[in-house]
Amino acid sequence: MINRRQLLKNAGLLGLFGAGFGFKSIAENTDKKRVLRFAHLTDVHLEPELNAPAGLAKCLHHLQLQKDQPTFIMSGGDSIFDALHQPKDRVELQWNIWNDIFKQDNALPIEYCIGNHDCWGFGQTEDPLYGKKYAMEKMNLSMPYRSFDKSGWHFIVLDSIQPKTDGSWYICMLDEAQFDWLQKDLASTPSTTPVIVVSHAPIVSAATVITDNKFKDGEGYVIGLGNMHMDSARIIELFDKYPNIKLCLSGHIHLYEQVVYNGITYISNGAVSGNWWKGIRYKTDNGYAMLNLYDDGSFDNEYITYGWNV
Repeated sequence: MINRRQLLKNAGLLGLFGAGFGFKSIAENTDKKRVLRFAHLTDVHLEPELNAPAGLAKCLHHLQLQKDQPTFIMSGGDSIFDALHQPKDRVELQWNIWNDIFKQDNALPIEYCIGNHDCWGFGQTEDPLYGKKYAMEKMNLSMPYRSFDKSGWHFIVLDSIQPKTDGSWYICMLDEAQFDWLQKDLASTPSTTPVIVVSHAPIVSAATVITDNKFKDGEGYVIGLGNMHMDSARIIELFDKYPNIKLCLSGHIHLYEQVVYNGITYISNGAVSGNWWKGIRYKTDNGYAMLNLYDDGSFDNEYITYGWNV
């Protein structure tokens, strides 16, 4: 594991700091105390092609060279480009590259969320690692969803990805067991503890509704099963019971947006890979986010581009 000084030296930037730029939402209470700062990286889509390994390394260097450094990385899913319909050796290659980069170019701990491209071979049963088991092994997870506490905040990490019954594709939603777990987890969390929810697919999104030609004559906007959570109404009904839920973070759509609904802020933080390593997706460039959490339950989120050129 590298330290910051070594990283600066290796990058040829000793004495300089990466100055990120992007969009920032800032809380107004000047009496608040920051208790945690972390980076949100999502949709890396790592593959050997398109110079993606160099892009991920540059992103990791950029965030660690910030003068105000994060304490950990929250991964939003889709770490590798694709495992769903790929042979095992191709999936293993992508994970090996991922692990090598994080050993060589990162000194921060990482928390994982599973994305659709991380899941290997839905619908197949020949190998015990098929489905989410392979991704969970690579991410060192015992469950595809979980919760943990950091600095007075409660983190809930959801599993957005469920296989279709025929195993051909996926649906963005919570299965019954996970929804039951979520109900119990929220009920057992003190009402004075602020909550942040992390999911791969957005629970609430405006951008995904109008992008990618989803308007159909005679039908209006038609959202597919894999665009955002199909069970948003049920999740929101549950969330309405808990005013201590402050923020929901997601990725998946490779677009930066912030939506405030029923007192909760829903943020999609773009993608490290941008338009899948082929440039800017609409107006969202390759980037990551820095988040500050405060003792009064407020937060700010800054989406930062790291200067990647195709």
